[in-house]
Amino acid sequence: MLPGQGAGETTRCTAEWLSFAIGGGCRFTRESAAMTRARSNPGLDQPPPIHRDPEPARGAGHAAAPSLSVSRIHLSTSDPDELSPAFARLCPGVALRPLEGTAFRCELSIATVGPVSFVTTDWALGGRLDAATLQDRYALGLAREGSRDTEVEVRSKRLSMTHGKRAILFVPERPVKIQMPAGGKRQSLTVLRSALEAHFAMLTGHAPREAILFEPDVDLTGGGGATLQGIVRLLREELARPALSPLVRPQFCDALLTALVTIPRHTGSHLLELAPPRVAPAVVRRAEEYIAMHAREAITLADVAAAAGAPARSLQAAFRAARGITPMGFLKIRRLELARQMLLSALPETTVAGVAGAMGFRSAGRFSVDYRKHFRESPSETLSRRRPTGRSRGVR
Repeated sequence: MLPGQGAGETTRCTAEWLSFAIGGGCRFTRESAAMTRARSNPGLDQPPPIHRDPEPARGAGHAAAPSLSVSRIHLSTSDPDELSPAFARLCPGVALRPLEGTAFRCELSIATVGPVSFVTTDWALGGRLDAATLQDRYALGLAREGSRDTEVEVRSKRLSMTHGKRAILFVPERPVKIQMPAGGKRQSLTVLRSALEAHFAMLTGHAPREAILFEPDVDLTGGGGATLQGIVRLLREELARPALSPLVRPQFCDALLTALVTIPRHTGSHLLELAPPRVAPAVVRRAEEYIAMHAREAITLADVAAAAGAPARSLQAAFRAARGITPMGFLKIRRLELARQMLLSALPETTVAGVAGAMGFRSAGRFSVDYRKHFRESPSETLSRRRPTGRSRGVR
């Protein structure tokens, strides 16, 4: 939970986290030095910094991240052996079996986008899930509405998942034992270990030498836990929308990774609470050049930081100091400028909604608000006075 944060702040905080991913700044909480030292772990106490070339070629050698497609699996079965291969994609070596003295029935849905998978299960007759280790994934388990509490054993502790109250964070290299009650309804999100730890390194400039150990019990009733639950719900709904621009999906995934890394307490939290190291103004110029070159592509803060050769938090601080905005705010402005060029040179069939989607804005309404704020006219007004095109002048 974020210290000092009340339940009434959940909606505002969720918006702030999404603002971080799509154009705002990142906020971090601070605790006393004594608490930070008490919660730190030797494996992450003084991790080696990420190796970076001192002067990478500007705008070169850093391909933009590809847009993320969504893949889906749906399966309903009374045979645990039929269900096991689908679970094994997320948790190799998993063993599924019915509760003692009962039959087995489970409905499974998996939606995957990039390193993130959303998993929904309905256990009509209950069941058990056992795995020696999650291996290459972190996972957040939540009970769904209408479900009885789910019993979980994590690091020799017995915990429970309760809808709207308690969630459980699982980490790689640790055993997983879950007992679903009859009628149990569960949802989980899993994240590839490499992606979450790379995101942590991107934010801090330090690569973890071992799995990040999260505190397993997550309080969802207020503060940071409620914010995290709201982000998971919102991103799951947004990623399910067929009309969502592929330029936006990587930024939503970034928002989720940032929330997971910065909201729950873990063995690397103290590194997020340190002031970011200063970086040279040349880093800002490299970031600007990279953004200008790749603004039409599905780039994220991680891509910009890699191209600039600086940790993300240092880059954000330098960008704010030099330009008064964040790198992702600069990207939004660049995309607004490109959208204006498209509107001014539009063909007769061009629409505002089409331009907004092409430039990665998740809604035409939000695009119009941002456009008017930046250019002091609506995109419709710009479109109505578009420049003559070769077609309209009869040029063949």
